Amino acid sequence: MKQMLLVIFMAGLIFSTASWAGKSDQVIMTEAAQNMVTVAEAKQLPDETAVMLSGVIVRKTHKDHFELKDSSGKIGIEVDSDLWRPMGLKAGDKVKVMGEVDTHTGQATDIDVVQIGKMDNQSDKWTWYNQQ
Repeated sequence: MKQMLLVIFMAGLIFSTASWAGKSDQVIMTEAAQNMVTVAEAKQLPDETAVMLSGVIVRKTHKDHFELKDSSGKIGIEVDSDLWRPMGLKAGDKVKVMGEVDTHTGQATDIDVVQIGKMDNQSDKWTWYNQQ
């Protein structure tokens, strides 16, 4: 009986951990590649919707947080330091981001970035950075 309860407990723990972990970065990137949206559209989407946005970095707002602007408005993006530091992300950079919509009660919606591309103005080519 104790073994059966232990097996049930462990199965429940594994199931709840798997569902808590959410989508993998690869799944997010695959879904986002099919869902190019504007900033205004992203702000209206449900939490954890995979999206791709294109725009210009306006400013760094906090440690790993930046403000992205396109023709429809501005939105906050969270870019882990292992992404933005190697690319030297700064105001004025033209970027494409793939990530998930992150809604918050009482706070503005933002984008949790898993991959970011930066336009090289000299070659007009995109360089992509993603989490390792």
